[in-house]
Amino acid sequence: MSRLRTALERYVGMRQGLGYKYDGPARRLAEFVIFMEARSAETITTDLAMEWVTSMGRQPSWSIRLVDVRCFAQHLTHFDPLTEVLPSDAVPPARRTKPYIYSEVEIQALLAAALSLPPADALRRWTYHCLFGLIAVTGLRHSEALGLLRADVDLDQGVLTIREIKFGKSRLVPLHATTIAVLSDYAARRDAHLGTPRSPYFFVAEQGGRLLHQYVHRVFWRLSRQIGLRQEGNRDGPRIHDLRHCFAVQTLINWHRAGEDVERELPVLSTFLGHANVRDTYWYLSAAPELMNHAVRRLDKRWEVSVMRRTNDLAVLIERWFTDRLLKHRGVSSNTIASYRDTFRLLFAFAQTRLGRSPSQLTLRDLDAPFIGAFLEDLETKRSASVRTRNLRLTAIRSSSDMRRSRSRHIAPTFSVCSRYPASDVTNGSFSFSPGPRLKRSWTVRIEARGWDVAITLCYCWPRKRGYGSRRSSTLTETR
Repeated sequence: MSRLRTALERYVGMRQGLGYKYDGPARRLAEFVIFMEARSAETITTDLAMEWVTSMGRQPSWSIRLVDVRCFAQHLTHFDPLTEVLPSDAVPPARRTKPYIYSEVEIQALLAAALSLPPADALRRWTYHCLFGLIAVTGLRHSEALGLLRADVDLDQGVLTIREIKFGKSRLVPLHATTIAVLSDYAARRDAHLGTPRSPYFFVAEQGGRLLHQYVHRVFWRLSRQIGLRQEGNRDGPRIHDLRHCFAVQTLINWHRAGEDVERELPVLSTFLGHANVRDTYWYLSAAPELMNHAVRRLDKRWEVSVMRRTNDLAVLIERWFTDRLLKHRGVSSNTIASYRDTFRLLFAFAQTRLGRSPSQLTLRDLDAPFIGAFLEDLETKRSASVRTRNLRLTAIRSSSDMRRSRSRHIAPTFSVCSRYPASDVTNGSFSFSPGPRLKRSWTVRIEARGWDVAITLCYCWPRKRGYGSRRSSTLTETR
């Protein structure tokens, strides 16, 4: 037995002794040890670890492998100082798959197609009809639905018992009366078809055995191609798991339409879905444009304003920027949406304190250079934000400026480079640039390095009816 394999057994035993299941990481690290043994390597190096992490063709698995091998290497550094630990950003982070939100018509078509599965007198068509229907109306994970035992389905009380599936958690899922009727009909057909039960599972294959994941996915792909959700030979498209996403999003939309306090109800949905943390449920708020629209309207209601505004009002443009530009056109990740959302929450709160105005009362002219500079300074001085966090907030504001310029007839600021760097990265001096081809001369921007602060002047050009006129210079950190 190699020294690395002995160390792995000790490491896995330690993690499991702390209460972690650690089955998946243990399996992947065992593959890593085999990889190292094939190369006669006893010490983890950056090159070998990176080769193993990226040896699989699917990039989403790289992040998982990176975390596994980094933790193992960090453990080994206490015993072998020659061990090298991969940096945490060695591979691009995995992006969460954008969910497909089914329409009611598509779900009905999928269930109807399941009832057409051959042969006509078999149990198979009813099994898949009820399985996909149950996932759609309860939001179960498909592994939870496949793992249901007969004893877990209490049709008399109308309750499902989900036992320690993910994160070692169990929960009770109540059923609607119509769902109880469909499942009761399936149980009667199943028992009549099989006679004597051959397995403890509620959903069974034709001969009474357990349904296997790979066969369930193959049937789903066949049905989705049949009803036009997937193209022949295309591996991308709606998934079974998207039925769960659809349930969560539709629940949130229904709460918004009914005027419910969504933030108060989110822990209920989180428990119902079996999430380990309520923040995992918050992700669904950015999963559908309609939910973003509802969230903006609720923000308007909180500030007690009218929804009738001018088309160049800031609140309307920010709403369109989120729903149209970011979600529909660019398809940015949920992490980016959350970061930009937090930026404007902080900005609006700062405007309320500094200007005494609610978000709906702000105009484009309010977001001038002195105001943005004061906001960024407030982040650093009162909230102790780092330079990196400050630049991330500034990036969100600058990103929205493109759409605001295109929507407004009254203001068209031209931005120069605007950020804050460590003083060691710049030198005192000045440089020149041309804000636009219609200007007759270049502008000079003065840079002053003061410790970790760098002042970079912004130049704005305010359009008049004929050409460019009044020119204004200001800086984010002090007035020029």
